[in-house]
Formats: sequence, C-alpha cells, structure tokens
Amino acid sequence: MPTVTTRPVTDANWQTALALDIEPDQRDFTPSVAISLVKAYIQPGGLVYDPVAVYAGATMVGFYSFIYLPSDLRHCYLGGFLIDKTYQGRGYGRAALADFLTMVQRRYPQCSDILLSVHPQNERAQKLYTRFGFVKTGDMDDGEEVMRLVLQQNRQHLPPADPRQKNPIDI
Repeated sequence: MPTVTTRPVTDANWQTALALDIEPDQRDFTPSVAISLVKAYIQPGGLVYDPVAVYAGATMVGFYSFIYLPSDLRHCYLGGFLIDKTYQGRGYGRAALADFLTMVQRRYPQCSDILLSVHPQNERAQKLYTRFGFVKTGDMDDGEEVMRLVLQQNRQHLPPADPRQKNPIDI
C-alpha cells in the first residue's frame, strides 16, 4: 500500500484541490471538491466539514471531508471522498481510508462509529468500504446507502502512534 499524508485544505492549496477530477462516469457518485468546500463554509445542519487533501509525496492525489457535530463526537462522518482520476487504481484510496480510520481512532476516542453514504451503483467504493469493515445500515441519505463502521472493538489493534507525527486535521 502506498504511503499518503493528509493536510488541511487552506488558502495555500485550495486551488489544487479544486483541480482534482474524477472520471465522468463517477460524477454522480461523489460531490465535487467545490461543493465540499461550500459545505465547509456554510456548515449545513450545524455539522463541521473539515476539508482534507490527500498527498503522495508533494502531489495532491485526493480529497475528503472529516465531518462531525461539535456537540457530539460519538459519530464521525467521511464525506466527499475521492482520488483524482490520474491516480486511481494505485492504492491511494485504500491508503487514505486506512490513514483516516487510524487518525479518528487515535485522536477522537469518543467516536464510537464512522458513517458515510455511498451511491448504490458505486460498486468500487462499496467494495473498498466493506474491506475495511463498513456495513450497510439499510438507511438511505439523499438517495445513497448509509454505511457504518463500529470502532470500539478495533481500538486494541491499532499500531502504536508515532509521537513525531502531528495530525493537521486535529480539531
């Protein structure tokens, strides 16, 4: 699995994030980076959308939003997850998802589960999420299937934290 790092989307890299693109047949499956950045600004429903850039070395290869309700961190959300079409199929999505899950478990021990929604026709994403232990809840959100990963039983299996690594998306 390739190594990835994450950084917040800021005034220094937002234009690079906006340039990330996916295949035309994937556009119904995930919101654009622009839509995700708008949600970060307006915070619909009181939810905070922390926009995160995924890097392979110095190259931005992907994006996601870490979503949470500040008054209740028992449930965290992954949204707008995408890998640029140029870098798909190289393991960056798997590496970014693993990094995200490790970060949440280390930094937010109060988060007992992670939720996301996935387009019913996005089989590739469903396989990735299922591989990491996400299961369909049977609920739908805006035409997408909700998937959930319960974290409590996974905590003891985390590799030891590297104290030198600071997570830039820490709240």
